[in-house]
Amino acid sequence: MSKTAPQSATPETGKNPKNNKRLRMVSTLIMLALIAVTLYVIFRDITLGEFWSAVQSSDPWWLLASLGAALFAALMFGVALHLALRVLYGKPISLLRNLGFGFIGQYYTSVTPAGIAGQPMQLYYMIAFGVEVSYASLSLLLVNAAHQVVVLLIPAVLLPFRSALILDNLGAFLWLFILGSLINIALILFLLFAMFSKDFAGRIVHKVIALLTKLRIVKHPERIEKRVNDQIALYQKGAEVFRAHKCLLIGELISYVLLLGAQFVIPYFVYRAFHLTAFGMIDFIALQSVLYLAICFLPIPGSAGASESGFVQIFRVLFQSALIVPAMLLSRVASFYFILIFSGVVSLAMHLVLNKRQRIKQMMAKSE
Repeated sequence: MSKTAPQSATPETGKNPKNNKRLRMVSTLIMLALIAVTLYVIFRDITLGEFWSAVQSSDPWWLLASLGAALFAALMFGVALHLALRVLYGKPISLLRNLGFGFIGQYYTSVTPAGIAGQPMQLYYMIAFGVEVSYASLSLLLVNAAHQVVVLLIPAVLLPFRSALILDNLGAFLWLFILGSLINIALILFLLFAMFSKDFAGRIVHKVIALLTKLRIVKHPERIEKRVNDQIALYQKGAEVFRAHKCLLIGELISYVLLLGAQFVIPYFVYRAFHLTAFGMIDFIALQSVLYLAICFLPIPGSAGASESGFVQIFRVLFQSALIVPAMLLSRVASFYFILIFSGVVSLAMHLVLNKRQRIKQMMAKSE
């Protein structure tokens, strides 16, 4: 980051983005190493010539549709945030700026383990661009709550209708799917308890922190408890907002259904690009939603390795063995690498704009 970047710490991280640079670099190296190992293993079964021949035989319009779906999903991150801020925040913030905040979150989510830097970096830049910290934090909380619900909702709705297809193709990822479902259910339950029962959530947190302190995992329990209590207070504020603005909750849920639906349909567009028609769109959305839930909590930057191997495992029957590797790579390019590059460029542009604003403020302060 440039020396003119804002120097104040974010409430969430307590760190300046400069301190995240090392984490981002290490995470990127880990991600690249995992990708390299995965590609090495996968390309033992197919040559580059066979891969390129399959790509050349595909329909470019369907491939463009996959890129369009990925871009639409990426834009919906900013739209969901725009909806929340428009309801909560009195001062107008342009949709374009909120789209930028959305891309910042996606970039840092992609390059850090389990996406731990995504929302903290969004919060940092929102505050740096003048959004009050309470509104920024609450908006991110609301969109995150909608995300958690929809991540579980889509596979839960489709599983009864595609249970045979899903269970027959999950393989070893069945256990990750179960684990991911349990983690997501636990997060949603904690979110609900924190929103509507401060005492219950506080007691649970106190017991967990006491246990971790006893096991010497946590060294400063008082700091952790303060941060958790602040977060619970934020959750309760979120509950008040949802009660007062029921349409906001509906809008956020619809936004994330569209967002994740667009992400989950990408393999189907790649499937059609190879002139295949035996399976329908719902089959692909069901399988991709299950795969997403299985790997989204893994502490791996960009889910590298797990996403590729999971795709090969789950979609092999649908694409057939000869096309599964090209299909996986094309799907991954659309859903991850394309958006990683795009969001990286937007994040850089947002940072440069912020630097310019900082310089102008400094010049005005000196002139006074």
